Amino acid sequence: MTLLFEYDFNFKAQLFCCFYLTGLIWTIQSVHYPAYHYIDLAKFIQYQDYHTKWITPVVAPFMILELFTALILMISSKNQTFWVINFIGVLLIWAVTFFISVPTHNRLMTGYDQKAAQTLIITNWLRTVFWSIRSAGLFYIWSVKI
Repeated sequence: MTLLFEYDFNFKAQLFCCFYLTGLIWTIQSVHYPAYHYIDLAKFIQYQDYHTKWITPVVAPFMILELFTALILMISSKNQTFWVINFIGVLLIWAVTFFISVPTHNRLMTGYDQKAAQTLIITNWLRTVFWSIRSAGLFYIWSVKI
């Protein structure tokens, strides 16, 4: 019974985090990052500082929980193939975030750079697609489980 409860909790946490982050990344992708091209240049550094300061508490706890629950589900599940692919998806999202997005945001901390802003928009499609595919897969697993 405990293993079933743990699986159920981890699955629900994984599902919630992935859906939440998918919605958030679509908002970032379709509204927030394109708006970088329209921010008053005199206030761009303050805007970027604000974004960097406040996006972390909105994203980080859910990404961390998503990572750990993906790992637990991969290790403990009978459907090993799906959960391995899901975990790889999480790792790819983390890789894009920390090797592309964070350094690009750091570059923007010194002022508006059209190339850097465009890099965020283009490379963020990777995270948007990975989260969307994972959400679709998790929704399928959830619908089969019900």
